[in-house]
Amino acid sequence: MSFTNQKPFVATAADCAAGWSGGKNGKYFRCYLCGHQFIPGDTVRWVFAAHQHLGNFMVCVKCDGPDVLDRWVLHNQEFRQRFWWANRG
Repeated sequence: MSFTNQKPFVATAADCAAGWSGGKNGKYFRCYLCGHQFIPGDTVRWVFAAHQHLGNFMVCVKCDGPDVLDRWVLHNQEFRQRFWWANRG
């Protein structure tokens, strides 16, 4: 089974210790919306968002739902507005 099928999966100890998004020892294995750090037994879902030019992301059960992609887009828009100065050329 591959997590890229976008179906929820149960995090294992190996998942929690893996190198996600370039971080070591599960550093970035977290919900990208609320920040919850996943532990073994948590239900996780990987969401494809590359077509939105935002990058793919993980969500916890609490943050998942039919509108999760819309909320991810909004989250990124708010971030860009708040930190506009970091992106100026």
